[in-house]
Amino acid sequence: MQNIYYEVIEKVQNGAKFQVDFQQRSLKIDGKYIIKNGEYEGELGIEVSDTPLLTIAQLFLRYQHSLPSERSDNKRYRYFNPLPEHELSDNDMLYGEPRETAQIKLELYVLIMILNGSLKWDVFAKDKWFWQCPSAKELIILKEWVEPKKENK
Repeated sequence: MQNIYYEVIEKVQNGAKFQVDFQQRSLKIDGKYIIKNGEYEGELGIEVSDTPLLTIAQLFLRYQHSLPSERSDNKRYRYFNPLPEHELSDNDMLYGEPRETAQIKLELYVLIMILNGSLKWDVFAKDKWFWQCPSAKELIILKEWVEPKKENK
């Protein structure tokens, strides 16, 4: 893929199934690895960022207020929790992004920030096992997602 971020979003918008795994540093689209154990072909599509948490918070809010579908409701595992349909505002219902699209934008952005080194645990959450966004308390990032596990030798 020339531009993983944008090409994957387009595939999901067209109905592709996806699975992001932060700890394994992997992304599957329709059962096929695009990123496996942090390795990929092509360009990630997003440059290193000095403010990844700001963008993550913005993407999370979009995801939180996104429009659910039967497909998104049947997803087995999610890193982040969106609002249930009955809590969405009229504005969300009129102008919200489809939930699957908002989810892949958020999860893939986080994965790319991990891969390109923009998310450095010691910089934003040193000595903690999770980080909670000050402006959106529901947004939590676990240390185990960002820091690779150290093997006992």
